[in-house]
Amino acid sequence: MNELSAAKREMIEAGGRTAHTFGLNRLFGRLYMLLYLSSNILSLDEIAEQLGVSKASVSIACRQLESWGALERVWKQGDRRDYYRAQTDLSKLLREGFLVSINKKLESAHSQIERSIELLEEENGKDEEATAFLRSRLREAEDYRARISRLLNNPLTRRML
Repeated sequence: MNELSAAKREMIEAGGRTAHTFGLNRLFGRLYMLLYLSSNILSLDEIAEQLGVSKASVSIACRQLESWGALERVWKQGDRRDYYRAQTDLSKLLREGFLVSINKKLESAHSQIERSIELLEEENGKDEEATAFLRSRLREAEDYRARISRLLNNPLTRRML
């Protein structure tokens, strides 16, 4: 990262710290911020060199960020390498990238909670107190999950993003 300005380097590192705060790999934040702050598209080789990491790590991170809608793969005529640029419309990134991913996780949680409740029903006659407690907690979890889902999918919330 020698050729990067101090300000750009600081923002790239801040992106890494922010990603880490949200439980993501630091590289995701650093990579996204590098591309966000770049006026040109960058190849995997260029990204790896500027961030001082392996090309394999960059490739994996780019694929994940691309699946979230944070990056776009760009074709450069006469070059077979993959190039990337950041999605700079942060509202679009939230609506079409992260919210889609969060909704998938919420639906998965719904399925798992429902399956656990079904399993509890099959355990009739076993430790009624423990079963009642667990059923109560699972229903609380499902209620909370449903509220989050309704909030994230509310047209007003979507419009604000």
